Amino acid sequence: MDIEKYAKFLTDNRFSNFIKKVKNRTRYHTFIFENFYDSHNICAGLRSIEGFGFQDVHIIENKNEFDISKGVTQGSHKWLSIYKYKDLKKCQRKLKKNGYKILVADPKPELPSINQMDFSTKSAFLFGQEGYGISEEAKSIADGFFYIPIRGFVESFNVSVSVAITAYRIRYYLENNFKNKWKLNSDEKNKILESWLKKEKIVKKILEKEKKER
Repeated sequence: MDIEKYAKFLTDNRFSNFIKKVKNRTRYHTFIFENFYDSHNICAGLRSIEGFGFQDVHIIENKNEFDISKGVTQGSHKWLSIYKYKDLKKCQRKLKKNGYKILVADPKPELPSINQMDFSTKSAFLFGQEGYGISEEAKSIADGFFYIPIRGFVESFNVSVSVAITAYRIRYYLENNFKNKWKLNSDEKNKILESWLKKEKIVKKILEKEKKER
């Protein structure tokens, strides 16, 4: 796709904002949601993930299917790359192939605290279902576990809150410990820009018209 060709159909401010956002995007760390029965929780998590500049999200649907709730995501989902799987092991193989280790969130205070974690290596952060939490299968493929400290009487945070805390903590670490390692390369930036452009109404119409004229 010729990015410059289609970018001219957007206002200068609109496309400049695309450029600004993609420069701060990262897929050095990613997130996995396993079998959530309430899609609202994933959608709330997506909003935080996008807000902190992460690009990729992996959703396991071997028990419950995921539906976008636009009222919850406030449109944030369209800027993300969302991958769906019926098999957790398939997700694991894809992530391992791309150099990620899988870290599972677990509300056990004896586990390593997220505040002391080293985020220098590529990682995928897995969050379990609202009711029973993480599955035994997820535990079996985990490279490690982490805990979000709680100082009050509640035993655990809502999963969307846990995702937001994790996303913030990772982003803070990346920006204060690395300058370039976590950033996208030129090819990745261009592919994301293409995907964003294709979602713009005016560009979609132009692409449809061009397709008919071929």
